[in-house]
Amino acid sequence: MKRTYAIALNRPSRLWLLLTGLTLVLASCDDPGDVGLEVLDEDISAYYTDTVTVDVSTVLLDSVVTSGTGALLVGQYTDAIVGITAASAYVQVGLGESWTLPQDALFDSLRLVLPYSGYSYGDTTQALHLEVYSLSENISPVDLPPYVGSEEALSYFYTGTGLYNTSRTATKTAPLSTYTFRPRPTSNDSVFVPLPEAMGQEWLRLKAESDTKLASSNEFLDYFKGIRLNTTDAPGAVVGFTAAGSVLRLYYSTASGETAQHLYHDFPVTTGSTQYNQLGTGFGSSAFSGLVRGGLPVASTETADMGLAQAGAGIMIKIDFPHLSGMKGILNPALLNAAVLELYPIPGTTQYPYPLPASVALYETDQSNVPLNQLLMGVSGEEYQQAALTSDNAYGLDAKYQFYITEYLISRLSGGNSNQALLLAALPSAYIQTVNRLVVGGTNHPTQRAKLKLYFTKIQ
Repeated sequence: MKRTYAIALNRPSRLWLLLTGLTLVLASCDDPGDVGLEVLDEDISAYYTDTVTVDVSTVLLDSVVTSGTGALLVGQYTDAIVGITAASAYVQVGLGESWTLPQDALFDSLRLVLPYSGYSYGDTTQALHLEVYSLSENISPVDLPPYVGSEEALSYFYTGTGLYNTSRTATKTAPLSTYTFRPRPTSNDSVFVPLPEAMGQEWLRLKAESDTKLASSNEFLDYFKGIRLNTTDAPGAVVGFTAAGSVLRLYYSTASGETAQHLYHDFPVTTGSTQYNQLGTGFGSSAFSGLVRGGLPVASTETADMGLAQAGAGIMIKIDFPHLSGMKGILNPALLNAAVLELYPIPGTTQYPYPLPASVALYETDQSNVPLNQLLMGVSGEEYQQAALTSDNAYGLDAKYQFYITEYLISRLSGGNSNQALLLAALPSAYIQTVNRLVVGGTNHPTQRAKLKLYFTKIQ
């Protein structure tokens, strides 16, 4: 049933003072009938409605930049909503600090050291089966041409020089190493992955012989182009490691008198535009199997009344208000007191091991269905539209994200950006270096329907 409330006012001499106060009061009250104003005249009325149609759909972006974040994401997880989510990390390796090798140095071992970043998503009680591959070609960042005004605008998640979640770098056929372990992402520890002895012995020999392969960074990259980290199956989690602390550590020892010295040299992972994560999904038979990369949005009416956003993989929730043009004769933009957009996560999709994002953001889009920029709080402001997860219930059954989009809606009603719909996703920094997902109620969801709450004034 449509919920519309009216409050009659009088004393025209107090009109502007009253409207200013009404804006503040109604913005914090779901039912203006609770405000308790006296009935004094019938010339001015304050209204509230939450029955404006909110179209919810899901869009799969062509690609999302993932290079230079400093986050190495490795692993897979499977859930009924998305299907399979997989993450692989690609990095180059540098020579490290200068070092002098003793003449009697003996090889001990070569290990890949991966410090946990503290991030994970999925069931970390399952073992992770890590594979380390040697790259067979150089990691080559993509250079985008300068944007020309007549061209279609580039995505907010593109960069001048970088690599993307869909990028690929060829590897050698057989892995250098496979290693199985149970991740402990919050332990402030590191994973030590054994690498082939023959590889470590060769690197030690090259150093002892002052081979040019270890003489400069460029020559070393020609010799050893880098590594790819991925997993062999889909056990239960994507785990994060820090690129800045990751190294290939060459252990060796030397006799010094009667005491043996145990030493090592670190070949550090190179950060910057050549470090990137490949992130993707295999929807299988999930409700979102109709999504096409770079394709049109899929309406929530075709996805079990759900909208899906997933960081890293390039999935966003599109939100639009199809009947705004028909409201212009009823709703004067100048008398719109508040517009509140509320989105409700679907119960059963929010529990461990798939927690909700603590905060989400809104991005503007158009017919291209790509994020063009973050939505500002106001037309002249510098703050961006963000919403923190709120819940008054211990089980999260009343969880919601709430945005105040008054300025945005006034602009649309005034014809300033009539084609600008919205995209919902994680905050920019999280969107390019995590794989967290969010599932909200769609246009016709029976209990978690997306709502646009309008508080406005009419002068008779």
